[in-house]
Amino acid sequence: MAWVAWCLGVMLCVFLPTLPWLWLLLAAGLLGCAAHKWGKWHAWLFLCLGFVYAFFRLQWALEQQVPIQNAIVPQTAQVTVLDVATEQTYGQRFLAQIILQDGQTFQVYAYDAHQQIWKVGQISQCNVRLRPNIGAVNAAGFHVEAWALANGMDGSAHIGKHCQISSLQNTWQFWHLWRENVWQRLQNFNTPNHQGKAMVAALTVGVQDGLSSSTWQAMRQLGVVHLVSISGVHVTMLAVLVGWLVGTLLRYLPYTVKTPMLWQCWAGVAVAFLYALVAGFQVPTQRTVWMLLVFAIALTGKWRLSLGQVWWRALAVVVGLQPAAFLSIGLWLSFGLVAIMMWAAHAWRERGNTWRVLLRVQTGLMLLTVVLVGAYFHIVPVLSPLFNAIAIPWFSWVLTPWALVAVLLPWDAPLLGVVAVAQYSVDVSVWAVAYSPEYVIAAQSTWMLILALLAAFLCLLPQAALMRPVTVLIMVLWMVYRPPVLEQGQLRLQVLDVGQGLSVLLNTQNHRLLFDTGRSSAQTAIIPALYAQGWRDLDVLVLSHHDDDHDGAAAELLQTIAAHNIWVSDTQAYPQWRTHTCREHAWQWDGVWFEWLTLPLQNVKNTTNARSCVLRVVTQGQAVLIPADIGHAEEAGLLQRYGHNLRSTVLILGHHGSSGSSSGAWLNVVDPDIAIASSGWNNAYHHPTPAVQNRLSAHEIELYRTDMQGGAVWILDEQLHFKAFTGRRFWWQRKPFTAQSNASETSNDIIHQTFLREHADIGRR
Repeated sequence: MAWVAWCLGVMLCVFLPTLPWLWLLLAAGLLGCAAHKWGKWHAWLFLCLGFVYAFFRLQWALEQQVPIQNAIVPQTAQVTVLDVATEQTYGQRFLAQIILQDGQTFQVYAYDAHQQIWKVGQISQCNVRLRPNIGAVNAAGFHVEAWALANGMDGSAHIGKHCQISSLQNTWQFWHLWRENVWQRLQNFNTPNHQGKAMVAALTVGVQDGLSSSTWQAMRQLGVVHLVSISGVHVTMLAVLVGWLVGTLLRYLPYTVKTPMLWQCWAGVAVAFLYALVAGFQVPTQRTVWMLLVFAIALTGKWRLSLGQVWWRALAVVVGLQPAAFLSIGLWLSFGLVAIMMWAAHAWRERGNTWRVLLRVQTGLMLLTVVLVGAYFHIVPVLSPLFNAIAIPWFSWVLTPWALVAVLLPWDAPLLGVVAVAQYSVDVSVWAVAYSPEYVIAAQSTWMLILALLAAFLCLLPQAALMRPVTVLIMVLWMVYRPPVLEQGQLRLQVLDVGQGLSVLLNTQNHRLLFDTGRSSAQTAIIPALYAQGWRDLDVLVLSHHDDDHDGAAAELLQTIAAHNIWVSDTQAYPQWRTHTCREHAWQWDGVWFEWLTLPLQNVKNTTNARSCVLRVVTQGQAVLIPADIGHAEEAGLLQRYGHNLRSTVLILGHHGSSGSSSGAWLNVVDPDIAIASSGWNNAYHHPTPAVQNRLSAHEIELYRTDMQGGAVWILDEQLHFKAFTGRRFWWQRKPFTAQSNASETSNDIIHQTFLREHADIGRR
């Protein structure tokens, strides 16, 4: 019970959104436990100890990260390449150690757009621009800070030109050098099966950059994307395979081995460790190795413990080494898979019915997938259990061992064979996508998630047979839940944080419209936001103009989300889709009025920004105005044509808060109660600019900033009430910043002042 309490204490600390009065509670608990001298309250003591330990470990991890003020100016630093450099669309990316001149050291992902040569172990002197782990924050979608904590990343760095190589350490972590040689061999390997070659690289050395977007999309829709990366599932299954092979070999020896299970167990652990090294010994594989190691030690030491007790101790060790591991779905899936396999083995020993046991394993995997994947990604491939039943053994027990042997051998024939088979596996996966429907699971409360996990657990217990109807009902409710529908005439406005770009989601009672997509936020922000509401399509997609920060994610979005109508400012810019021009048109949805605001083309500059789509939405006396990237001249033209009919409650600032938009005359007439600036944190343009902030302050207009506060949601109706839901999920995350700064401050001043107020203790050595 103590180990269970420890794990729960760590998990509680990681996931709590705030820490109100908790120190008093913990102090009281510790004092009470001490008074009882390890009596019946010892579980509470371990819960408190787990919480306190996790708190200090998370604080320490935050202090190691790149401080916010370091993002302001480039610095001279020593850059050591820690892992294989891979080619990206924007340049090269590699894991690096950065040592500043004052001695501060960070482990970061480094990006180089200048095509310099980077070798594992290379040490260079460079100008770098460090960036903290601060990115887009939304109620659903990818969370940069959580990912960084879970993977031990201190930030990122952009490398400047003309780095000077000071040395090359040929003895630097030999397995990384070997991985680099394998990667170069695969890069130079002459074969038409490019995706097969990329799959072999992903399964052997953990380099996934060669896989195309269509391959990733296919794997995601089949629910087997975890097999593309070297996850805990791969490592565990490979260890099981090796253990089985060793056990089979021992049975054919001419003499009897006294402890065959120990040989099997330690052989599996050894291979798991070696495979983790070959894959770069990344954090997810480390967790699995530690888990298997605890099981092996327990078996060797003949601990008088059940498998369940050993499982809890293994979990305690893993989260003790890294409490933030709870933030990774890989941890949940890995330990969930091991738990299901242990339960299946126990059931097989008791009943001996192999097919019935396999059926129960598939049931367990299905329930685990529905709850965990549904909670993280809000979509579940319906046939995922079937595909996983085939793909997990194929990838883990056939393709991966074959690929590892092929890259170890000096001959090309084995490698040519496994590349061809890997290509065939990719082709079959892409083909199978057409027969793999997906089901959307809407976002729900934490309590409902806990209830669903408990129900899934009880569904598998034979002792809980009487409760099975109730647990099945809970699982059904988990799957069919949808957020409350808006009333007639209500408008929901969701401004997504997509970095330096714009994406606004508007929906009424029965319809939804997306205004712009941002640069590259389809999978990380927009699609999760739609899935979180239980939606899989759009009535209207608006691409206000052909700039990357407004339509860059459109192609990727439309691969997954159906848009029944696409409105654009220039139809010739999108020949691949059937589009309509956003001019001289108005319509009504559920009592909400939508209208394009336009000017005669001869009165508008022939630039993409000037000819942006401008949308105004009116409901029960309130209005939202979205002017995209128009400037002062276009604002003046709209003022002349529409006059005071432009009055709006909410204004999305033009051009992300650029000085060339949102003139004083425009603000006078529109007269919004709130202005929203959609821009990236610490962006190079300093949006929203001090000039715009001063104008808003002079007009007494409240400013909401996605760069500082993240995405948010407002509900508009006749009472003009706003329900702002920011993306703050955890007590340890820095963004959204809780304090707004004065409009007269520059962007860098805002960052620095916010740092001093909110995080005075983070980032100091």
